[in-house]
Amino acid sequence: MNDAFARAWQAAAQRSERRSLILLAIGAVIGLGIAGYGLFTAKGTRTHGVPPEAIALVNQRPILRSDFMTQVQTQYGVRFQDTTPAQRERVLEDMIDEELMVQRGLEIDLPSYDPDVRSALVAGVELELFADVIAKRPSEAELEAYYSAHRDKYVRDGSVRMRDLVVPSGGAGAPLERARDAVQALRAGTPLDQVMQHFALVDSRRLLDSGHVDTGDVFDFAARARLDPAVFAVARGMASGQVSDPIVTADGVHVVVMVRRVPPQQRSFSESSNEVWRDVTEDAKRRVRAASLRYLRSRSEILVASPR
Repeated sequence: MNDAFARAWQAAAQRSERRSLILLAIGAVIGLGIAGYGLFTAKGTRTHGVPPEAIALVNQRPILRSDFMTQVQTQYGVRFQDTTPAQRERVLEDMIDEELMVQRGLEIDLPSYDPDVRSALVAGVELELFADVIAKRPSEAELEAYYSAHRDKYVRDGSVRMRDLVVPSGGAGAPLERARDAVQALRAGTPLDQVMQHFALVDSRRLLDSGHVDTGDVFDFAARARLDPAVFAVARGMASGQVSDPIVTADGVHVVVMVRRVPPQQRSFSESSNEVWRDVTEDAKRRVRAASLRYLRSRSEILVASPR
């Protein structure tokens, strides 16, 4: 009697366990089905909640609350708390519209053919690359070391007050011989106008400004642009009152009369510190950009057609 009761009880327990497992499986399937339906029927999103750091989500792309507050203050020129709800709503709508346009531009691959967009993307990537460089303030020792290694960059430009005289072709005597005679006369103290008239010398057209000979002080960079390179190379090494030897160039024989020469002067570190800081920063940017491009090239497949 007892054995029969035990067997009946065991059979009932087994049936109950199977029934529980079946019900659990059915519940799991129903739950997965509901979750899948919700996932695949949501309107273009994968979540219905906006994260706390964002003010809105546009196709899962957040508009950050910090960017929104900055935009509100920039647009209306007052503190965020002093703006009205209508003003904030207007800015938010504009930011949503902008995000939609940006996403549309990426969708149609606008950067691949619009040069302005490509330039903006390059500038934006470079700004991201340079963020650490811009934020870092070089130490005084680093600036002084850079200044010492590049002293020639921090020189105050010199100036010249000079006459660039040319022996024209033709006339009596060879141009080089006439130039040598003119140099000898000038060094002997003969007045300039008299020498020019006697040897038929003319002012170089390279020093003309609106039809008049420039006899005032000219900075070295301006003289370099106006003079023949061979003439400037001689003139920059002359002192006030000197007369050059004849200089043979493609357009004739030149004689430089240096009326007044102020040579370039080395600027001190304290005078140049702002420029040194700028140059250190620019050099660091160039290094970061070069390193980033090397990395990008190393992980990219680049095919170049043979030049024809």
